[in-house]
Amino acid sequence: MTEALENLREKDQVVLNQIDQGNDDVQKITEATTLENYHVTYAFEKLEDLGLLKVSKPEGTVERIINGQKRVFQHPKQAALTEKGRQHLEQLETDGFDEYENLSHRELVKKTHQLEADIRQLENSLNTFRQQVVEKL
Repeated sequence: MTEALENLREKDQVVLNQIDQGNDDVQKITEATTLENYHVTYAFEKLEDLGLLKVSKPEGTVERIINGQKRVFQHPKQAALTEKGRQHLEQLETDGFDEYENLSHRELVKKTHQLEADIRQLENSLNTFRQQVVEKL
C-alpha cells in the first residue's frame, strides 16, 4: 500500500468501514457514528481521490425515519467501495491478526488482561458520564 493509504485518518477508516457495513451515504454514516456531515463529506472526497471510493449524488429526495420522525430531504452523497477500497480493508484485517499471531502464550495472556483492565476503565468512565448527564437533565 502507498504511504497515503497507510496514513489515513481514523475518521477515514471509520467511513470506509461504515460503507463496507452497508451505510453508504452521508446521513446513514453520521447517524451510525459520532462524525459530523462535513467530516464524512471530506472523507468521501479524500477517499475518492485515493481511488478507494466511488462517490455519487443521486437525484431526488429520500424519506427516512430520524429520531422517530419521518423526514424527507435531498438525497445525500452516496459512496461505494472500489476494488482498491475492498483490498485496503482486507489488508487492514490481515495486519491486525499478524500483530497477535507472533505473540507467545504468556504475552497473549498479558495483553488480554491489559485489554480487560482497559475495558473496565472505559466502562467506569462511561457510567460516570451517564450519571453526570442524568444529573444535568
